[in-house]
Amino acid sequence: MYDLIGDIHGHADELRQLLFKLDYTEQHGVYRHPTRQVIFLGDFVDRGPKIRETLHIVRAMVDGGAARAVMGNHEYNAVAFHEKHPRGGHLRPHMPRNILQHLRTIEEFNSRELFEEWQGYIQWFKTLPLFLDLGQLRVVHACWDPRHIEFLRSVLTNDCLTDAVLLRATDRSTPEYHAIEETLKGKEITLPPGLSFYDKDRNERTKMRIRWWCNPQSCTYADYYLESIPDLDPLPVDHASLPDAYHYAEETPVFFGHYWLRGTPQILRPHAVCLDYSVARGGELVAYRWSGEQELRAENLVTT
Repeated sequence: MYDLIGDIHGHADELRQLLFKLDYTEQHGVYRHPTRQVIFLGDFVDRGPKIRETLHIVRAMVDGGAARAVMGNHEYNAVAFHEKHPRGGHLRPHMPRNILQHLRTIEEFNSRELFEEWQGYIQWFKTLPLFLDLGQLRVVHACWDPRHIEFLRSVLTNDCLTDAVLLRATDRSTPEYHAIEETLKGKEITLPPGLSFYDKDRNERTKMRIRWWCNPQSCTYADYYLESIPDLDPLPVDHASLPDAYHYAEETPVFFGHYWLRGTPQILRPHAVCLDYSVARGGELVAYRWSGEQELRAENLVTT
């Protein structure tokens, strides 16, 4: 039985609080439960006040068999930010925007000794699978698209990154880039000409993340888009014009994070739930206590 925990982003105090609420106790440096195991949904680093402490807790649990974890886009970005490109520079360029996103993590590992520790975490991130399919449930950081899952299984090693795949994924023309981008960062569609919005970091965007767990044929744009576009919100989605109208319609429960949701945590669909409720923006750290049910229930959501 599993307790699935959403994006932590360096909020170690809230993580300890949530683990305590879920009846995990610290035993020789590892939080354990007598009959259950945690699955972390990724995004341990960046933004929060106690990133190093968060990594200590999460890695100790995973290495100690008390938890499993998938890679989040922030761990992926950290690996690419750290790794050198064979043609010079880094796989994720050290431009101001990327440095700013990663700044809190850089600040926490700002000595020679701590940088060596950080290099160890980079290598550990590479051991995290990009998804988990455990038969009765599925886990991914941002988007479960079976077409991407099937492709990634064919190129990854034990569903984890290799250096060769990581290098190919930095080339936007490759299938590796497209599959990893959507799996770890979600699906986006281009907005109509002249429309844009500002994301949580005040970057202007002309592409919109969508709720891939919703059927666009029964949605307005307010239901389908992750951000509000007042000119489109009340209109039904023109699903015939979508470049990819895929939505999750399977009955195997899928758990994911990533989307900085706000408000009261809720079950999005009977077989889909997002567990990221913006703890790094004043929201709550959220878990789902799963005990084998196929149809997800709101009473199993646990918050800090």
